[in-house]
Amino acid sequence: MRVLAVSSSEKSCSTISSLLREVEDVDVSSCISGATARRMVLDENWDIVVINYPLSDESGLELGEMILSESEAFVVMLIREDLLSSIGYEAEEAGIVIVSKPIIPPVFRQSIHLAQSTKKRLDALRREIRRLEMKVEEIKIVDKAKCMLISKNSMDEDSAHRFLLKSAMDKRISLRDAAASVLKSFKE
Repeated sequence: MRVLAVSSSEKSCSTISSLLREVEDVDVSSCISGATARRMVLDENWDIVVINYPLSDESGLELGEMILSESEAFVVMLIREDLLSSIGYEAEEAGIVIVSKPIIPPVFRQSIHLAQSTKKRLDALRREIRRLEMKVEEIKIVDKAKCMLISKNSMDEDSAHRFLLKSAMDKRISLRDAAASVLKSFKE
């Protein structure tokens, strides 16, 4: 997993990076400003972004919200315990995992493992959503082709469906491609 550590100083970035390197299968990069982190998130794919609240050029909460809305990265925010009551709720409402400072290494590793497993599950759900969207699009194209066959060639729905299936089998193409071919032929 690719992890980006964002903090306001090199020292804290180094500390967070060394804690992250203790977690298995983690490739760590770091930066010391919210502006740099924004560019990195928009330019590259990250699995997890760890933000050490607050940052030098912004609070970090807006950065976390931007990351969640503009990328598929999971966000973990490190917040001082005295700020949890004021910032924690808003961050959690946005979908950010909160880890209180001072950092307790086993708790931090557990939070990163939680973020990793949640990220994997979300990625699987996103893949399933994309698969279902493609299936819905295929159904729309096939139904549109069947409607054209019914209206232009005086077929019933079963005949139109069999025609599309036979066309797909004969040409060794998908049902979607056969339907698209039929739609194209009616446009010409």
